[in-house]
Amino acid sequence: MATAHDVAAAVLDDLGAMTAMKLEKLVYYCQGWHLARTGHPLFQEPIEAWREGPVVPHLYRHHRGQRTVTEWPLGDASRLATDQVDTVRWVSEAYGRFSAAELSTMTHNELPWRVARGALPESAPSTEQVNVDLMRAYYARQVASVETAVVLASANAALEGAEFDEDWQDRLRDVASGVISADDLIAQEIARISSEQR
Repeated sequence: MATAHDVAAAVLDDLGAMTAMKLEKLVYYCQGWHLARTGHPLFQEPIEAWREGPVVPHLYRHHRGQRTVTEWPLGDASRLATDQVDTVRWVSEAYGRFSAAELSTMTHNELPWRVARGALPESAPSTEQVNVDLMRAYYARQVASVETAVVLASANAALEGAEFDEDWQDRLRDVASGVISADDLIAQEIARISSEQR
């Protein structure tokens, strides 16, 4: 099984140098989404609900005092199995654009960190572990099938007074299944509208 060190090395391989805080949050999201996607943990090291968000103490001991982390010699990304690499790559693409502070805020708004913290104020220290089963359940609930995603998007559009025809629903299916990114679909639509206006 991969270790948190291997995951940290893989994240740095994907995204390059980053703050230690951002690395911690990305490793956390790798664990959460791997649990959701496969039902199995990506690594066994515990995650604790610290003030700044989830932290893997095994990683923290090695980056403590470093603001920026450029490499992780204690880990080896090649130890990751194909499905683990897929999870890390997906998290890097989905979350890599966010700053450390934004990622911290996101984790503070999510159930696994909040439950581990209990009634503690956000400024209080804690070494309570984030529950792996709760992470699995929470992130699995964030995953929708392609058809569910299209139905939800169509329903939200209808609330705004717009209707998606069959062509648009097919395009949404492409986004939900990963054939095209939402950004690319929007760019295509902008280009189409611009060419029609000429």
